[in-house]
Amino acid sequence: MTRRPFRLDAPPEALDDDPPVTELMTHRIVAIVPEADLAVALRLMDAHGVRHLPVLDGERCVGLVLETDVARLLAGGRPEPGVPRLRVADVCRTAPALEPAARRSAAARSMHAGGIDAVLVTDGDRLLGIVTATDLIRSLAADGGNR
Repeated sequence: MTRRPFRLDAPPEALDDDPPVTELMTHRIVAIVPEADLAVALRLMDAHGVRHLPVLDGERCVGLVLETDVARLLAGGRPEPGVPRLRVADVCRTAPALEPAARRSAAARSMHAGGIDAVLVTDGDRLLGIVTATDLIRSLAADGGNR
């Protein structure tokens, strides 16, 4: 009997059922800067058909803005005269980040633990993509819901 030089945490067929996040992430990143006005963020989301905007300070991702947060805040009406307008930096959330080799199940666990419906896929400080709850559902549905 030949011994393997490594140990598998799961049989190979189980790994096939849990694809890497790079297979289900959205590669087309629409991002915004922290100084932008919230109304600009909402218009950007609408124009590009996205519900999440990574917030970039230079090349570094500092958080994530969710459509629901922006809409909730803007629905409160216009600020009183003299009150500064809300900026993206005022509402951006810390989002979990995963490495490209992470699996779909890790994305689901990170979303659950973080109480947020998206995770960022990063390579060091470089933002590669985003995985949303919708991406997870699509991936699971494509697998036939066999999980």
